[in-house]
Amino acid sequence: MWRQLIPVRLGLTIFGVEIISNNDVIDPTSPTAQKLAERANLHVQNETGWDRLKSIFETDEFNSISPELDNVLSAATTGLFAGMFIGGIPASKIEYDDFISRNKAATFENHFEAKRKLQFSVTKAMAQGGWRVGWRLALFTGAFTFFTTAVSTYRNKSSVFEYSAGGLLAGSMYKLPMGPKAMISGGFAGGAIGTVAGVLTVGIMKLSGTTAEDLRYWKKGWKESVNREVMTESPQRKEALGKLGIAHDLELAMKANLQSTNKENRENEDSNKDLKEQNALPIKSETSSS
Repeated sequence: MWRQLIPVRLGLTIFGVEIISNNDVIDPTSPTAQKLAERANLHVQNETGWDRLKSIFETDEFNSISPELDNVLSAATTGLFAGMFIGGIPASKIEYDDFISRNKAATFENHFEAKRKLQFSVTKAMAQGGWRVGWRLALFTGAFTFFTTAVSTYRNKSSVFEYSAGGLLAGSMYKLPMGPKAMISGGFAGGAIGTVAGVLTVGIMKLSGTTAEDLRYWKKGWKESVNREVMTESPQRKEALGKLGIAHDLELAMKANLQSTNKENRENEDSNKDLKEQNALPIKSETSSS
């Protein structure tokens, strides 16, 4: 009865003991959950490397990117901010010393003008130095993560090879504007960095008993579970969201139904086309023999 007064899903556990049950959580032992698990396992067994690679660039019904691309963007963003910090702090310190040495004999109207020009010079140097290092580090980390993820997803395995190949490709691409010799040296340097990172990452995964395949499907499972939580049907949720939320849910359901219908139509057209070609072959042979 109290659940009708609180328009949210709520459960309570104390030291692992469930005191108030959350009735909106799906039971994994239910027939529906078992059927979905069997269907997911069948899909995993039948998919190829190209299927896994193409799924990286696909979006879901919410137009959200895949977890793999999300990791690439996160790595590039982290590299950008880290590079701006690494390049900006030393550049600002150097500009501070240079400004004082350049303006020892200069005269200013007052000390506020001197501080303003000093602050402007230091801030400008920090921005220039941070951007100079930040975009390069973002490019390398983003490319390294993308190539490593792509190779690992295609092979569906976790080894040092993916990290070495990712570092090699990222280092070569980083030195692309400087010519072939720079690409070769950059590729070797990136491969060495990738190998070190691969040894550490794979070693940690071996110690923890996980693989890249497990991490990949766990990420997709977490994302699907979040979507299920969002799309859970309950009277309390309908009351909380109102008519606009229900209309949004209906629109998403219609969109998913339309996509499945279009896919079935394409498969039927392909099958009909194959049947027509098979039926046309004996006719051609008879006309040629006559």
